[in-house]
Amino acid sequence: MILIVGTAFVCAKSFLEPELLNSILDMSNITPVLGIITILYFILGYFTYALLYALTGSTVSKPEDIQSANSPVAFLAVVGFYLSYFTMMNPTSELNVFASIFPISSPFCMPFRIMMGLASVSDVIISIIVLIATIVVIAYITIKIYSNAILNYGSKMRLKDIVKLIK
Repeated sequence: MILIVGTAFVCAKSFLEPELLNSILDMSNITPVLGIITILYFILGYFTYALLYALTGSTVSKPEDIQSANSPVAFLAVVGFYLSYFTMMNPTSELNVFASIFPISSPFCMPFRIMMGLASVSDVIISIIVLIATIVVIAYITIKIYSNAILNYGSKMRLKDIVKLIK
């Protein structure tokens, strides 16, 4: 990601005239703090979705079944992306505030709200705490199911077995 952005920045500085670049992109809101927060949200969002994919992937016994098992997680990712995408059209709405705190869409939505100056420090802290708490809960469930599924030889785990493990 850094290589792509760096290449785009070097090419833009080298080949475009400065006033043309400023008319295309408004770089005044992009600060190092925004970059750090965006990277933090990327990492936390990646952990969230990676753990969800590991959870669903551990419940199948054949590699051919992984795609169908992971489709609910892919659906959640699409819902989170579109929730944040459509709420950005009205950035001051209550739905946008919800999308920036909801752990499925906050990695997509909160960096935009910070860049627009709409998120307070407490909103960012609450969003990160909710995202980290979600990661911890998903990690606990995933580790429990994954370790049991790996040690389970024979038939694949059913939903009833998974619920019993969580309890």
